[in-house]
This record gives sequence, C-alpha cells and structure tokens, in this order.
Amino acid sequence: MKFSTNYELIDVNTWNKSIEVFPDSHFLQTSLWADVKRENGWEPYYLLWKDLQGNIIAGALILERTVKFINLISTKVHYCPKGPMLNTRDNDRISEIFLGLQSFSKNRKGIFIKIDPDLVTEIQTENIEDFPFLNFNPDYPELLKKNNWIESKEQIQFRNTIVISLEKTDEQILKDMKQKTRYNIRLSEKKGVKVRIGNKSDFEDLFKLYAETAIRDHFVIRSKSYYLNLWSKFFDAELCEPIIAELDGEILAAVIIYFHSDKAYYVYGMSSEKNRNLMATYLIQWKAIQRAREKNCEMYDFWGAPDELNEKDRMWGVYKFKLGFGGTFIKTVGAWDFPVNKIGYFIYNFVLPKILNVMRKIGFRKTQSEIE
Repeated sequence: MKFSTNYELIDVNTWNKSIEVFPDSHFLQTSLWADVKRENGWEPYYLLWKDLQGNIIAGALILERTVKFINLISTKVHYCPKGPMLNTRDNDRISEIFLGLQSFSKNRKGIFIKIDPDLVTEIQTENIEDFPFLNFNPDYPELLKKNNWIESKEQIQFRNTIVISLEKTDEQILKDMKQKTRYNIRLSEKKGVKVRIGNKSDFEDLFKLYAETAIRDHFVIRSKSYYLNLWSKFFDAELCEPIIAELDGEILAAVIIYFHSDKAYYVYGMSSEKNRNLMATYLIQWKAIQRAREKNCEMYDFWGAPDELNEKDRMWGVYKFKLGFGGTFIKTVGAWDFPVNKIGYFIYNFVLPKILNVMRKIGFRKTQSEIE
C-alpha cells in the first residue's frame, strides 16, 4: 500500500494533541521538555508523518542547537530525544521516517542528527507477552544500518534499563523481589523511616542532597537553577512527583518520579550519607512503585542499566540494586547518528569531547561550591 513519506512541520498545539496517539510516547518528547531545553539553547521543531488517509504513523520532537568552534565556525546539530515515536511496525514505512529525519537535518544545514528511540531489541524474559507496552523488534539495528545510520559513540540517555510490569498486585510484586530486598524494605519500616509525597517547597533541599550524592558517587550534574526549573515545570503539569523518606523530619533519601503515557520513570535519586543502615533507599523505591500503581501506570522504569552486563561496569552495583526489585532487563536500540557533514561530525565527536572533559571538571568544582 502506498503512503506519504513527507513529514509536516507543525505547531506546538497540534503536537500536544498528536502525541497522545503514540503508544510509546515518552516524556522527553513532550513540549514541556522542549520548553526546558529551549531555555538552555535548543530550538524545538515538531514533525509528523501521515499516511494517505491522514492517519499519523510517526512523530518526532527535534532539538536544534547552534554550535560554535572557537568563535569562528558556526554550525547546527540536531537531536531527537527518545524519538522518533512510531505508530507503525512496517519496516518500509519506518525506513521512510528515518530518511525524513535525515532530510530535515540536511535542510536545516546541520552537521548530523542523533536519535535514540525507545525501541526495544531485547527483553531478558521467557514471557515477552508480559510486556505489551514495549515496542519490541530485534531487527531495529539492522534497519538503521540499512539506512546509513551509525551507532553513536555518545549515548545521551541510558541505552538499557530495568522495568517492572505493574499489571500485578502488591503481593505479586513483593514475591518477585529478591529476599534481601524484601528484608531491607521491612527493616526500614521497622526502624521508623516514613515516606511522604513531596511538593515544590522541597526542591531546594532535594537539590542540595542531589549535589551531595553527585559528589559522593562521582557524577556531574547541572546547576541548581536548571533542576529547580525542570522539576517545577513538570510538577506543575502533574507529570512528576518527589517522594521523600525521612526519620524524625530529616531527609534520608528521595526520588523524583516522572509519569507519562501510563508509565512511571525513576529519573533522579538522592540519598544522605547518614543513617544508610536504615535502608531508606529500598523503602522509597517500593513506595514509588506503589505510587505508580495508584496512578494506574502499567510500567515502572528504573531508568538505567549497564551497556554490557559486566561486573566491572561502573553501574554494576546500581544494576544489582534495581534488579533486586524483581525487574526485567531490557536493551533498546540506543543512540544512532546520521552524519550530514562528515568533517563537522568528526570534529564534534572527536575534538569537542576533549574540551567537554575540561568543562565537566569545572562543573564538578562548581557543584561543590554550590553545596558550600
């Protein structure tokens, strides 16, 4: 059957209505996320693909950024976070969508476009039918290669994650957990740790705890203003909630959970060095899972797992912690690039990272100063 291969550039209001048709829509494809990124130097564009009958078959929020090399050369890069979103499983149609993304970047004079769609290529389970909410197809990588995309050396989002199907009772979810995880949840409750749903007034304290966690665990974060703005926007839209574990009014741990399209995402986690023996991080995850079920979510996404299941991987300890809750490891297609300008692509991917490493060190020192 023939179909239209051309994309439409649409306005934000049309996008907000259209995104609801995608079963795999992601909060990083929302106009709210685009607003946050616009305030940080990215210009959003909204694309739709339709068949000849007018049915929406794909959509993509694309972020465009102008990059300057030593203030002499100005160029553009494009990024489609957790997109494109697909409303089709037809490989020919998907190929045309990939070609449309390439065409968009060429028309905008970009040096490359990066995508990291939420397309699953592996589910470590014998019962794949238990995960109907995942867009699963092991052939996606070959389809991208066929259309001249390159597997990216820079993964912006996590390639892999661990998910829990919430089509179960609390008792079933608890039963699927590792014994040690169940023990730690109960221990935390017995020790008097209390969990509450937070609000915007908590964000200042949560950022401070997040910054302390970043320094302790050696990862780089953005500025306080960035997170307070981001969390507040999604909180006001009822798309995220802070969940906080306390003992005698003192915050021990917290998570910020995003809710979108019947899915819950554990995106930010923070914990105090004090009273770690109270196992608040276990209790708070359990409460977050229960909260997701209260909101009728069908999936809880732990947001991140190692690229390769190797004990030497820096995320191995976090992976084992998440796996203890009875989740299932899934692998997505990850990030892929289409170089529009090969020379510019080389500079951006092999020269610019060296500069960014220096900037990350500066950012780490800035995080320390903001705590102080």
